[in-house]
Amino acid sequence: MNKDKNEAIFKPQPLRQFGRKRVLYIPVDTPMNTIQNALRQCSIKERKEPFGHLFLLKKHAVLSMAIGAPLAVIGLERFIASGAEEILILGFCGSLDKRAKIADPILITQASSEEGTTRHYFPRKTLFRPSSLLKKELELTLDANRLPYSAGAVVSTDAPFRETKTWLARNTEKGIRFVDMESSAVFALAEFHNIDAAALMLVSDNLSDDQHKIQMKHTMLLKNIKKYFYPFLE
Repeated sequence: MNKDKNEAIFKPQPLRQFGRKRVLYIPVDTPMNTIQNALRQCSIKERKEPFGHLFLLKKHAVLSMAIGAPLAVIGLERFIASGAEEILILGFCGSLDKRAKIADPILITQASSEEGTTRHYFPRKTLFRPSSLLKKELELTLDANRLPYSAGAVVSTDAPFRETKTWLARNTEKGIRFVDMESSAVFALAEFHNIDAAALMLVSDNLSDDQHKIQMKHTMLLKNIKKYFYPFLE
């Protein structure tokens, strides 16, 4: 048993009627609410909370519209208190690599923490990896559906408007190809509680030395949301 966990004064309360072994964490949606609309078609119930929008599916629970590491962890802590043992991130990322295209599917291999939540779980650690078990399941599911994908490392930040040229150079020199706001904190949370977590992402924006292009309405992105994310909503 994690001693630090037992020492917590403010403990997360379970989410009534939303207890499931697996939680799908979907930080954001398209402007057309593509994923939210799909969730409503297959959900048993839904509920809005200050930390995000909850859906209950037949086999899984869903935390959606909870952008950033703090909201992710606040919501997921409550799901863990409700019995969750697996967290699957279905999210979007920015590409630091000019070779990556909008809508490219990326299986995250490791996450570097530049957000402020992780340090409260692991004060001296900044690099986190997905669980091998859940990552392998993702690979098998994608392969079974004949869905090609790439793999790469992500850096998680709280400050997207401070993605400077210096920041970009520093991370690309480390071999980091993608950026998001939550993966490192979610992987850290899972490690802290000794549960499984993994992440599948679609590239939604590109960064370069002189510009940032976000394309959440891109036709191929909308197609790949259905191809790559919807199989996990069943």
